[in-house]
This record gives sequence, C-alpha cells and structure tokens, in this order.
Amino acid sequence: MTAFARINTRQDAEQGATWHVEFDSEPLFHEEKPIEMDFLGLESDVGRRAAAAMVRKMDKKSKGKRKAASLSVQEMIDTAEDSEQARAEFYSKLCTGWRGVTYIEDKDLDDPEAEPVPMEFSQANAAKLFSTRSWLLVGIDDFLGDKSNFLREIVGS
Repeated sequence: MTAFARINTRQDAEQGATWHVEFDSEPLFHEEKPIEMDFLGLESDVGRRAAAAMVRKMDKKSKGKRKAASLSVQEMIDTAEDSEQARAEFYSKLCTGWRGVTYIEDKDLDDPEAEPVPMEFSQANAAKLFSTRSWLLVGIDDFLGDKSNFLREIVGS
C-alpha cells in the first residue's frame, strides 16, 4: 500500500492536537508549566459544522450577499476574517480543553493589584476568552491552519 493511501486528514482532525499558547512567537507559561489548549482540526465534523454555521450567520447579516453552500471550509474561514466575534465563537466550538489558562476581567486590567484567576474550561469560557483577548485568534489561526499539527506519523510507509 502506498503512503498516501494511509493518510486520513479527517480522522486526524477528529483526534485533535494541543497548541502551546504563544504570544509574539514566545511560548507562554503559568507557574512554570506551559499554557496549552486542545483543538479539533478544521476538517473534523465539528469544524465543518461550526464553519458552516458561522458562514450562515454571516450570510444572514450580509442579507444573502455570500452563499455558504458554494464555499470550502477554508474559504468559510477566510470569509469570516472580518469578524473577530465570529472567529471567537468558531474557535470556542473547536476547543476541547486547556491547561494553565488564567483570566483577569477587562474592568480590572488596569488594576496593578488584580491577580489572574484560573479559568475553568467550558465552551462559554472559551468564547469569552477568545472574544476579549483577540491576540489569541492570530495564534489559533496559525495553529489550525498548519495541517501538520494534526497529521499522525505514518508507520510503514
């Protein structure tokens, strides 16, 4: 059997992958442990459904100027680039867990005494985090866009 016959990107996307959160290409840590987030890939069933729902929602806002049915998953993502909120919601659906994530409420950001508190994972908390810390979206874009993060090593190719 040839090596390419063993590649199943949809199955790999379903298994997900872990992103070591970075800012400005520097890995982030909390209490000397990496801050990590787990994501399903764009080609997973959740990713495809979430992308379609996001574009349908944006189509509705644009009063039908865009037709979601004619777009690929990647085109759906690209179409949504102008909407950070849509991306935050989309990525919250792909996020399946995290470790080391802490949070300070926006109103407390300017308070030098404010301490970050651990943020339990939930899709609602992921949507809140991604929509209030838009710099995360850039890293998530890069991570999810690199399919090699989701490919399993092919043994016996």
